[in-house]
Amino acid sequence: MARAAFGLSLSILGATAWLALEEFRYLAPYRDAIATRYGAVIAAYCLALWFDLFVVLYWLARRLGLGDVGRKLRLLEGETRSGSTFDDELAKRLRDQQEGRV
Repeated sequence: MARAAFGLSLSILGATAWLALEEFRYLAPYRDAIATRYGAVIAAYCLALWFDLFVVLYWLARRLGLGDVGRKLRLLEGETRSGSTFDDELAKRLRDQQEGRV
């Protein structure tokens, strides 16, 4: 879950940076002066933005109960394959598929 939040936050921040670079294209001639004078501040703000976005996405995933999805799916698959599940039709179709009667 942390890996997903990490990747998603990097993707969102990357897309936002790309859009910002397109929007502030008129500042391109002053790129060196801006980077020299404000580079560390811009980098610190970007890092803080990324961290905040990561925390929000991680919290949202935990709040929605996505932390144990893999474990829940393995448990459900085990129940379904053994035939002791709440969905009899699904268990029957999986047995038919395993026996080649698709």
